Amino acid sequence: MMPVRAPLFIALALVAVLSTAAVAFWANPRVRIPSPPVHVSLVDPYRSEPLLAYAAYRDALQVGDLDTISAIAFADDSYLAYRAARMLAELPTLDPRHRLDHYERVLELRVEDPLERVQRRSLLVEVGRVAEAAERPDRALQAYLEALPHAEALAAVARLERDPYRLANIYFGANQHRRALDALDGRAAPSIEGPAQRALGNHERALDAFRRWSAEVPGHLAALEGEAWSLFSLERWDAADEAFAALPDGRGSYGRGLVAGRTGRIDRGVEFLLATGVPSQMWLATSWLEARGRYGEAVDAYLQLARRGDATYADDAAYRALVLARRLGDDARAAIAHDLVPAGTYFGLLLGKAVRVPSGSELPDVDEVDAIKLARSLAIVQDRDAAVGELLFALRAAEDPAVTVTIAETLQRLYGEYRQSQRAAVALINAGMHDERLWRLAYPRAYGASVERFAVLYDIEPALVWSIMRQESAFSPVALSHSNAQGLMQVIPSTWNWIAELLRESPDDPWNVDANVRYGVHYLRWLSNYHDDDLELIVTSYNRGQGYIRRLVESDDIAGDKDDFYRFIDALETREYLQRVMVNLETYRLLYDDERPSLARSE
Repeated sequence: MMPVRAPLFIALALVAVLSTAAVAFWANPRVRIPSPPVHVSLVDPYRSEPLLAYAAYRDALQVGDLDTISAIAFADDSYLAYRAARMLAELPTLDPRHRLDHYERVLELRVEDPLERVQRRSLLVEVGRVAEAAERPDRALQAYLEALPHAEALAAVARLERDPYRLANIYFGANQHRRALDALDGRAAPSIEGPAQRALGNHERALDAFRRWSAEVPGHLAALEGEAWSLFSLERWDAADEAFAALPDGRGSYGRGLVAGRTGRIDRGVEFLLATGVPSQMWLATSWLEARGRYGEAVDAYLQLARRGDATYADDAAYRALVLARRLGDDARAAIAHDLVPAGTYFGLLLGKAVRVPSGSELPDVDEVDAIKLARSLAIVQDRDAAVGELLFALRAAEDPAVTVTIAETLQRLYGEYRQSQRAAVALINAGMHDERLWRLAYPRAYGASVERFAVLYDIEPALVWSIMRQESAFSPVALSHSNAQGLMQVIPSTWNWIAELLRESPDDPWNVDANVRYGVHYLRWLSNYHDDDLELIVTSYNRGQGYIRRLVESDDIAGDKDDFYRFIDALETREYLQRVMVNLETYRLLYDDERPSLARSE
């Protein structure tokens, strides 16, 4: 949210003309210096470019000229238009119909960020309230629907939607399964009942609903799949296998594979899982093979998966194939697997394949961008929110990569804005640009004063902090995860309170940048002590929890072997987290000429 400000001051400009006697003072300090004549003039910085538009907005605010403010809101697609629209939308004395018009303008102009979903839902709830006051129930309902599962939105939807079937469908679409069934209140709607009952673990009721659905709409694929999975959950293996087998186009292969596994037919199960072509399901097949010591077959399965080139599983599969092939003494397949491990990944680093970062920039210099001039003037009159807002709007509108980079560099260097500027740089890199200036924007030393201060205090490498911050929050200080992890370092409330206990203080504000960095870096120090400075265990513990990681690495199956550790971390998220953070760390070291050694190992 960007708050409205109306700087209502006039800058005092002092023009002093010093007499030549001032020079004489330095030659003879006993000379009495006469007071210089001082010419004082009052200068309003808003009365010249580039602040004339802001002057009109300020003047309208001062006299309460709402028509002029509204005209500014709809004049163009600038940040100032957004600010004017937001001011009127939030004005409680304005007619609700006019407020709603300006809220629509706010929604049209605002810079969207997927990490700010909580803020967007709150905004939409307010739109819903105003729409109700404006006697626009359809618009209110639409706003509340977009705000789900916000608590107020849930209550409002129940109030505004009178049709029980539509209400149940709304709740079902928002994954509010119990509410969906309650809305039906015994009415028949098997297409809602079946999935909702299954999600709630009521598999007998789900099975009945799916069968009623199939009877109503013979051959409906979702109904047939639901029946098959309900039978599976009820452990009716033969019936489930038959139901999966009846599904068209091999859609039942995964289910049949799981049924075969549950009934001890591992060969058949592996065959089905590999036949799906779905990387996560093929990965499960390799787990079954390894669990039974069938490592040679596992190598073949891993190679099959690696060749698919899936961004999530291919590098893991190639590296695991290499590990197993070497243990088996199979040099030929080990060589194949080695070649399949891509450079630029953590497993590539483990094999000595360096991460490549660009050296130098070929982006042309650009004449000073108008938005940068405007931001500078706004900063001079102490309107930092507007300065950043103008730059963000210009960043969104930029079409020339050189202009994008110039604006993003200004945002990071002068205004400490790292989220949208970093997103813009990543988008250009993903589009194929390879330029050092872009990479430094994509891997910024964000909130440098805080990070470096607490990194020194707790003896943690600053690049590690930035690497984790990049993965955790993408440099958004308002990021809130589905698990309620908060802020730049994404610490969940229970861990936050525990860290406060370690620090012997009351819990600080997790939305404060300094506090969030301090708690996150303190936790890294604690993990470093806990894991004897083992970087991989520190990183995985930050994501998955130190208790689980220690139990895993000390288990009989792993026994401290890192290659097995990489494979058998049970959560895909944590496996990927480790790899991405470590590549981030290598990239930071390369970009900023860190004296620390490369993570790339020599084979």
